[in-house]
Amino acid sequence: MLQPEMALPPPIPKKRRRPSVLLADADPARRGLLAHHLRHMGHEVWEATNAASAFELFEYHHPPLLLVDQNLPANGAERLLQHARDLGERTPAIFVWSVLLQNKQTKAKPLVSCDQLLLTPTDHEALQRTLAPGIRLLELLESLESERESARMALETAKRETKRAQMATEKMRRQALTDDLTRLGNRRAALDHLKDCWDKRGPLGVVMLDLDHFKEINDRFGHGVGDMVLESVATRWRRCTRSGDQLYRMGGEEFLLLCPRADEGVAAMAAERLRRALEEQPINTDAGSIAVTLSAGVAARTLQMNSHHALLRAADRALYWAKDAGRNQIRRESSQRRAG
Repeated sequence: MLQPEMALPPPIPKKRRRPSVLLADADPARRGLLAHHLRHMGHEVWEATNAASAFELFEYHHPPLLLVDQNLPANGAERLLQHARDLGERTPAIFVWSVLLQNKQTKAKPLVSCDQLLLTPTDHEALQRTLAPGIRLLELLESLESERESARMALETAKRETKRAQMATEKMRRQALTDDLTRLGNRRAALDHLKDCWDKRGPLGVVMLDLDHFKEINDRFGHGVGDMVLESVATRWRRCTRSGDQLYRMGGEEFLLLCPRADEGVAAMAAERLRRALEEQPINTDAGSIAVTLSAGVAARTLQMNSHHALLRAADRALYWAKDAGRNQIRRESSQRRAG
């Protein structure tokens, strides 16, 4: 029967997985005893009898705890410990706690590259005390890494949520600035864009467009057909709008064509393309083909204008003149002003 002081230690409760150990010892009796204690402490143990096999096991498994016999042949202990230290310094993710095994009868000076010295023969408690600082340090590093990973995941989650919120905000912004029927920008979007262009102080042309006799279409065929006409007009106009120009639905049958960096002549030509696009082909609806025309008023920025609102009012006046002249035509504000 085992004496109390020689009895095997009680098993360690598995609160967390114990770090693995590389045990490099040329002394088979000591190696066997140490391996026995280490396994009862809950460690996975890799045993090596010489420096070559120790190097191979270390490179393959990267165990965080090293127990190395100081008397390994060919300066094996010194080379192995220095290699482990160098690797840990080069690669922060690899942690190594090294223990040098030295016989109590040996008078040799311990190697400076080790973290702890364990004099043998030893017992279970002494082995635990020797490994405890390394295990504690490893646990702290693992906790820090876990916290860092949690923080990284929290940051990634926050980024995703922020991006999702930004996308939702942008979607709501677009919806707030988009006409539901035609999918063109609405009046608010038109005025915002007009002001932005005005503030840039370059040439700027605008065209106010109005579908002729649209109320009669609604009265005769119903608002459903009227909506089909508006959708088809917007689709047709998109195909013939000059690159850089922007169409908006201002409300009802009234539209705005914004022509940045354009004078009145260029804006008038853009308006004419839209007029011909309607005049040349009727709109197909559930009620049959419906002929649709437009009247347009064109204006461009002048030195006398003090705001983008003045520019819009000038285009409105030209639109009124186009309607008054018989519709299905375009009038320039400057021409009417000179004629007046």
